[in-house]
Amino acid sequence: MEAAIDRRFELLQLLLELTQRQEAAISQGHMNELMSVLGQKQVAVEQLVQSANELKRQRAEAGEGYTVSDAYRQRSEQCDEMHRELMVREQASEKMLTETREEVAEQLQQSDGSRRAAQGYGQVGRSPSAGGSTLDLSQ
Repeated sequence: MEAAIDRRFELLQLLLELTQRQEAAISQGHMNELMSVLGQKQVAVEQLVQSANELKRQRAEAGEGYTVSDAYRQRSEQCDEMHRELMVREQASEKMLTETREEVAEQLQQSDGSRRAAQGYGQVGRSPSAGGSTLDLSQ
């Protein structure tokens, strides 16, 4: 059971490190990096789920009488705290990404509106001899 607790601890540390990289990628607008980090996190989350299932299985097999050392009890409590921190940071990252997406959408709309206005002004100010083809009827 101690090995499963150690594995859970290692995976949670990894996930917290990846979350830090995720937060940086979001705040800097590096979406390619974000996709890479999310792929790595997915693998780590799957491993964490497997580890949690293994720990549950081991606890069930050991029964009520089995106890782990105080050191591993503390490590397990650290894991619980790391998991809570991870969930809070994940929610904050999701919020930050949503806000970033909305800002980008707004900028795109403003840019598109500006482009359309510039095109409209360009067509209004253009005289037939300034660019387009004209038909010469003077013969």
